[in-house]
Amino acid sequence: MAVAAQSMPVRVRLDLAQEVESQSIASTLDTTQWTLHGRRNRVFVLVAGTGSIRHRDDDTGLQAPSLVWVPTGQPAVLTLHAGSRGAWLAISDAALSQVALPGNIGDNLRRISTRPQLGTRIERNVANRLATLIGIIEDELREGPAGSQEMVRHQLAIVSILLWRSSDLAPNDPQPAPRTVVANFLHLVDQQMRSHWSVADYARYLGVSTDRLNSAVQRATGQAPLALIHGRLMAEARQMIETSGMHISEIAAMLGFEDPAYFSRFFKRLIGRSPRQYRAEFTRSQIKMAGSFAAWP
Repeated sequence: MAVAAQSMPVRVRLDLAQEVESQSIASTLDTTQWTLHGRRNRVFVLVAGTGSIRHRDDDTGLQAPSLVWVPTGQPAVLTLHAGSRGAWLAISDAALSQVALPGNIGDNLRRISTRPQLGTRIERNVANRLATLIGIIEDELREGPAGSQEMVRHQLAIVSILLWRSSDLAPNDPQPAPRTVVANFLHLVDQQMRSHWSVADYARYLGVSTDRLNSAVQRATGQAPLALIHGRLMAEARQMIETSGMHISEIAAMLGFEDPAYFSRFFKRLIGRSPRQYRAEFTRSQIKMAGSFAAWP
């Protein structure tokens, strides 16, 4: 059996204590076979080419781009045909449990780790990203530069998230209707306008793309999301200037502006007058109106 043209495996030199190995597969020169004894979880990313995997007496064909996950304790035999490219990663259960992941992703990953994925089709860009990340792990562990241990931990976390995304446990909820997006956006603006979120922040929180948020809001209101955010903030500012005795700097702070001068410039750009000019004009108009009422018989 021919040996693949590839770099030697690298064993982790970090707190994960030799629980992880990684290897890039540059290109197989002939049919190449790996026997997986089940001592660790195995990830194979097939970027180009074909092959097969034998698991529990079943043979499954592999066609790039695809992903193989074989859990600990489940022996298998992986075969790649000539010209195939990709990468593999071996990680023990102990090392996998130390990968820091947020929220339900960690719980789902533990569920994923107990069941095999044999030739799951993935997007080509995902396959390339996984192969690149495994290559970075390999380089970091071989060269051992300063901070290599933390670098490997971060790469393992990203690899884990990509594996989670490629599984059937990742959320795939239908997109909300445009009217729901707009209603939720307007409600959220009332809550977060003082935090000075960007449009991208609102889109991320609502679970939609920035383009989709822009399109839905523009169609429903005739205004861009940023204009509505600024308009709502200015409506609040005007009410506070008109009805409170607070200094302009206090109003600026209440509205989330750390620099009162910036607030004044922002207000003037949208209203056409500075906050002090606006307050003076409003006060004069109120006095004039009160005088007019007093003149009535």
